[in-house]
Amino acid sequence: MPSTSSFEILAPRPALRGALALLAAALAGAPAHAQQAGSPTVPPRRPLAIIHATIHTMADSVPIRDGTVVVDGGRIVSVGSGSTVKVPANARVVDASGKFVIPGLWDMHVHTAVPDGASLLGLYVANGVTGVRDMGGDFAVIRRWRDEIRGGKRAGPRIVASGPYVQGGDAALPHFVARTPEQAEAAVDSLARLGVDFVKVHALVPRDAFFALARAARARGLPLAGHLQTDVTVEEAADSGQRSLEHLDGFLNPCSAADSARLSAAYPLDRYVLGECSTSDQTPVYRHIATRPTWVTPTFVALEMLAALPKERLPSDTLAHYLPPTLRAAMAAALEIPPDMPADASVLGRALWTKRLEVVNGLAQSGVPILAGTDAPLPNSIPGFGMHAELEALVRSGLSPWRALRTATAEPARYFASDTVGTVCTGCVADLVVLNADPLRDIRNTRRIALVVADGRAYSPTALAALRESALRAARSRAKSQ
Repeated sequence: MPSTSSFEILAPRPALRGALALLAAALAGAPAHAQQAGSPTVPPRRPLAIIHATIHTMADSVPIRDGTVVVDGGRIVSVGSGSTVKVPANARVVDASGKFVIPGLWDMHVHTAVPDGASLLGLYVANGVTGVRDMGGDFAVIRRWRDEIRGGKRAGPRIVASGPYVQGGDAALPHFVARTPEQAEAAVDSLARLGVDFVKVHALVPRDAFFALARAARARGLPLAGHLQTDVTVEEAADSGQRSLEHLDGFLNPCSAADSARLSAAYPLDRYVLGECSTSDQTPVYRHIATRPTWVTPTFVALEMLAALPKERLPSDTLAHYLPPTLRAAMAAALEIPPDMPADASVLGRALWTKRLEVVNGLAQSGVPILAGTDAPLPNSIPGFGMHAELEALVRSGLSPWRALRTATAEPARYFASDTVGTVCTGCVADLVVLNADPLRDIRNTRRIALVVADGRAYSPTALAALRESALRAARSRAKSQ
């Protein structure tokens, strides 16, 4: 697991050649360009006091009313009731009367090292996402960006990264092949030498190689996360020590006999990606996983994109202009619609996606911890913006707004075994979001951002707008150069 100091800071898909998996690979096919000229200035660190706020620490469900948070040097130096916290004389004071403070959000499934990915990093901060878990990409690029972000030279989130993932076959993304136990052990050794934060397992890894991979990762003290392998059950993956399971791979949908009959007619890709039906009670599976230190990352926004094929439009389609044309072209190539896909496939695709909501509700009720992740960048998951849609989907699945918000704050902290991220506490890193309305009354209020503090650097509304404009300007610039 990443140490506290580091925060100083599915099987292959048919038809669309792996949809999510192939898209991630396609996105890695072009260089991740350097900082664009005219990029917004990163604010300096300076003492900051946010006063008269309602603070949702996320350590528990009891808010601090009329609270004060004092930030200095990238850390929260004090937090509590305004009557008990002294505001330093040299601090910039922000009056947050009527506003709400939450920890900075974590997107626990992204890919940053994509074509023109540098221009998109600021969009995470612009949306209150101050930390991401990168699930596969060029580690040298990611490490360079991470250093620049830490040094205040680039606007972006904290990045915990796997670097090359482990794959049983060929892939476009940087990867190590593991078809045998020996290759799996060698892959972990190589990843450890690279200095990655965790091991990402992708697809096509044979059963014996997977368990060797899990053993080797444990021996090296590296968490194992990623997709479920074809001949491994979710219970076995959790028993092996896999710390997170992505995309709900391997979980069956709870269905009545009538549901099963109706949804059996869904397009094969939808059934594969969005799961098959089962009339058996899935609670024993959920309860088994709940006894293990395993989290589940549903990536609802990514799954919804596939459920909407071939032609249903989604609200996030209006945000596509933030993506550089190189990235949009890679997405279009990876998501070419199969010629035999019925025009109304989304009717049953959407019904299966709704079943995935029921799966997550069952997991949560059984005590399985959930992580918010978006698989950005995708057509339905623009960096940063997708997190708000993911939180809304989690509430739709049955989680309360407080529990949904924990999937992007306190649960990532528990996953990382860190007591310095994911909550608002004295000594925690200074990652905060100030909202104009209460997210616990309506989770959609996470979109109503008044101020973001990322690693002690305060982004005003003007600075946040500059981050969004920088991404748009970069996209337009790349379009003109083609």
